[in-house]
Amino acid sequence: MLSGLTLENAILFNATKKIANPPDKTFFLALMGGIWVGIGGIAGISAAGGVPDSVRLQWVSLPRFLIGSFFAFALHFIVMFGGELFTGNLMILAIGWFNREVSLWPLLIHTFIVYIGNWSGTLLVAYFIGYLTKLFVAVQYRSFLDELVVSKLEGPNWGEIFLRAIPANIMVCMAIMLSIAARSASGKMIALWFPVVMFVLSGYEHCIANMLFLSVGLMYGAPSTIGRLWYNQSAAVLGNLVGGAIFIGLTAHLSNHWKSVIFTSNEPGTFLGHDVESTRQARDQQSAGASSPDNTGTDGEDQQKWHGDEIV
Repeated sequence: MLSGLTLENAILFNATKKIANPPDKTFFLALMGGIWVGIGGIAGISAAGGVPDSVRLQWVSLPRFLIGSFFAFALHFIVMFGGELFTGNLMILAIGWFNREVSLWPLLIHTFIVYIGNWSGTLLVAYFIGYLTKLFVAVQYRSFLDELVVSKLEGPNWGEIFLRAIPANIMVCMAIMLSIAARSASGKMIALWFPVVMFVLSGYEHCIANMLFLSVGLMYGAPSTIGRLWYNQSAAVLGNLVGGAIFIGLTAHLSNHWKSVIFTSNEPGTFLGHDVESTRQARDQQSAGASSPDNTGTDGEDQQKWHGDEIV
């Protein structure tokens, strides 16, 4: 298991690798990420939409749990097979920027391309798999899609969507961070499943997930508009940004690199993670970097920054 600075090093490795990709490859990987989200989302609709209306009214959390249980596998596919996810990148690239490994302009370009790629992938699946195949023409499914679209597009106001989006991406980014920390395939799968189920079960707003669910619902004639969809996106994207880049990205950086403006100390203190072995490795790396011949720390820092493997 990785934690503390060793976990940060693995995330920084991912951040620099992502930024180094050319725009066309970035778009391709984002397209794949959107397709995986679409496949997981279609499975979630199939599971939750099959619950009778009477049961859905009495057990409101049951459809959410079913959607989350199957939708979580979208993140498994992205991490284990390959793809770019807009919301996860908000955390990874933010940590890269806070550590001055990633420049702001390339970060913004990369993020925009991934957002467009995710949109494209989810729309492809929504139209060609979710709509043209008539998977959800049954009254039971259309009723569920109507309820889902209305609950997200016609019910909450902008501020409510924004606030719901913050914990949504906290959970997604925590899942990604835990999957990077895990050293086995089984550990990664467990780490990726529970946080995603938590955010869906809680009813939070995730901009990429909404791309799929709401698009499918509108294609089947749910009572809302594309304008309301973009209204939802504007709030969800900003809320996901706060949850991923600020709440997870910035707090992780500050926890590992705190610089007090009030008190002075020569000791680094504890790292973000408290796993003994990982903290020991991080301490040894710091010591090795500080004792380099020219004492510039360059070699030690480079070794520290590139420690870890590419996970997402």
